[in-house]
Amino acid sequence: MDRIDQISEMLAKDPSDNFLHYALALEYEKKGDNERAISLITDLLQNSPDYLGGYYKLGQLFEGKNQFKKAIDIYKKGILLADEKKDNKAKGELNEALWLIEDEE
Repeated sequence: MDRIDQISEMLAKDPSDNFLHYALALEYEKKGDNERAISLITDLLQNSPDYLGGYYKLGQLFEGKNQFKKAIDIYKKGILLADEKKDNKAKGELNEALWLIEDEE
């Protein structure tokens, strides 16, 4: 059984586990299925907009597809959330990602 199957099986038992949704997206990214990864993280953030780690990863995925406007929007949303949650580490990582992408434009 591969990781996708294992995680899917765990999700069937606990569909509310946000980390499992995130982990499943990462597995699809590893297999090169970035469209599926984007879809899974987008769904995750729609259902759990406070899942802070999803913003960084989704921004990265959009950057990888040269969808820089979408990446910037996602990073900015994540920065606002990180600020609200007083998560300076996440805020710093998101700010850095935003700065790097804005430097490329």
